[in-house]
Amino acid sequence: MKKILLATSVALALSTSAYADSTAMLKLTGTLTNAACTPSLSNGGVADYGRIMLSDLSPTDTNQLGNRDVTLSISCTSPTKVAWTIVDDRADSVQKLTIKNTGWNNGEAWGNFLYGVGKTAGDVKLGAYAVVIHSSSITADDNEAQGLTSVPSIDDAWVYMSSTSEPVRPSLNMFTVGPKGSGSLYPKAYSNAVFPLRVSLAIQGTDALAITDDTNIDGQATISLVYI
Repeated sequence: MKKILLATSVALALSTSAYADSTAMLKLTGTLTNAACTPSLSNGGVADYGRIMLSDLSPTDTNQLGNRDVTLSISCTSPTKVAWTIVDDRADSVQKLTIKNTGWNNGEAWGNFLYGVGKTAGDVKLGAYAVVIHSSSITADDNEAQGLTSVPSIDDAWVYMSSTSEPVRPSLNMFTVGPKGSGSLYPKAYSNAVFPLRVSLAIQGTDALAITDDTNIDGQATISLVYI
């Protein structure tokens, strides 16, 4: 009789466990908030290279045209955890080349770190530019802040930005701030944050461009905020 009772108890336990595993729960989460953030760029967001004389450029080598600095500021109506991303609006005009002396550590940029700057009338790609964050000079609410970055399409984890210059890949990375010196890899809420940026431009040799008329350098990228 004891053996029969034991077998019955096991059977009931297995039946109950199988029934519990066949269910799933759907939950909805979110936050209602009045907070709103706005990005802005110094100099109207324009990195102006002025008039560039073709006679001053190399006909065969990549022409390195130097840097321009622009500051990205983000202002929120109340402390908010918010990141930013950037999309290249001229991605179809990126010329594969290497840009030298980028950022604040005189680094190089190539591949998916490049942004397009338009084409000639003959549909030839002019060149490319790179964007780098001065990561050691980021501030949040007027205090030094730790720059954080992540690649949402690969992993939601946040990592520290490079110590001085953080290259900005279009359509891949998100950028935000964390507490300085805390060892925390979690974004912090802020009302105001400042990200110093450096733009570096290079164009092809003039032989490849074959320009006969004035041609505008036409780089454009869109910065968007992501609430986190």
